[in-house]
Amino acid sequence: MMTVRANLGWGLLGGMAIALSGCATAPAPVQPPAVVPTVTPPPPVMPAGGYIGMKIPPKRTTDGKYFTPNLDNTDQAAVWHLRNALNVAALGCDQAGGGVAELYSAWVTTQAAAIDRYYKAYIREWQAPGWWDWQRVYDDNQTRIYNFYARPAVRQAFCAVAREEVAKVGQVAEADLPAFARESLLRLDRPFVEFFAAYDKWRDYYKASLPPEEPPAAVAAVGVAAPVGGDMPAVGTATPETVIEAPAAGAAMAEGVIEAPAAGAVMPETVIEAPAAGAVMPETVIEAPAGGASTPETVVQAPPAVATENPPPDVEPLPAPPPGDAPVAAPAPPR
Repeated sequence: MMTVRANLGWGLLGGMAIALSGCATAPAPVQPPAVVPTVTPPPPVMPAGGYIGMKIPPKRTTDGKYFTPNLDNTDQAAVWHLRNALNVAALGCDQAGGGVAELYSAWVTTQAAAIDRYYKAYIREWQAPGWWDWQRVYDDNQTRIYNFYARPAVRQAFCAVAREEVAKVGQVAEADLPAFARESLLRLDRPFVEFFAAYDKWRDYYKASLPPEEPPAAVAAVGVAAPVGGDMPAVGTATPETVIEAPAAGAAMAEGVIEAPAAGAVMPETVIEAPAAGAVMPETVIEAPAGGASTPETVVQAPPAVATENPPPDVEPLPAPPPGDAPVAAPAPPR
């Protein structure tokens, strides 16, 4: 009896468990993560004022800084370079907001003695190495500094910073000028450094997208085989490859330079044989004129007979003309 009750109890519990499991809520489906679209950044643009092929300073390999006139300056150089930078601003910022010339003139007037002392110390630094042309090198350096700060592409940004710096420098004591000059030059150089970086980014982007240049195809060299044995060409015969050798004495040069032929040399294209004694030239036959006759332009007299003991074979000597056949000059016409 107890076993039956136990079995019934377990059966009821199992049925209730099955019923409860059927009423349980199904787990919510797992949502896949949202796909975030990848946005391709726009290509860099050339900074305003830049142009293709523009020359900008390279970067220093040790720290990646651009080579500007103010790297590793001494105290004297920093003060004088600050004076140069503000001088360029005073001369060139009138069309870019102005506000520099008056304050710059006031500073160089009130601090003239201090600026002059730093300048003389700066000149001694240039003279110290003992260069015989230090003045020329110094002048070139000053020109580069002025040209650096006078770049038209950066003028607006440079003048905006220069207005702030020239307003501060008038309040700096002489002893504090070197430290102030170093910090001020960093601020004055920043617009130029940013321009250089933007230009480099644009140039490098489009330089990398260009297809690589392929070298031109190699041209196979045509070899000329040397003639063997009886294949040697005759003298004066051009080879198929038209190899031109140095002309012999008396030949005309290829560029129109003609050298005098050597004694007895014969030109390669014209062979002239000396006629035998008493022979007549093949293209010119000279006959003795009849008595009293005169040619229109030339009076030709027959040569006297020359006795020849051994005349050349196959050539008959010219007969001597009879005495009465000698040419007689025609009488002059009456006036």
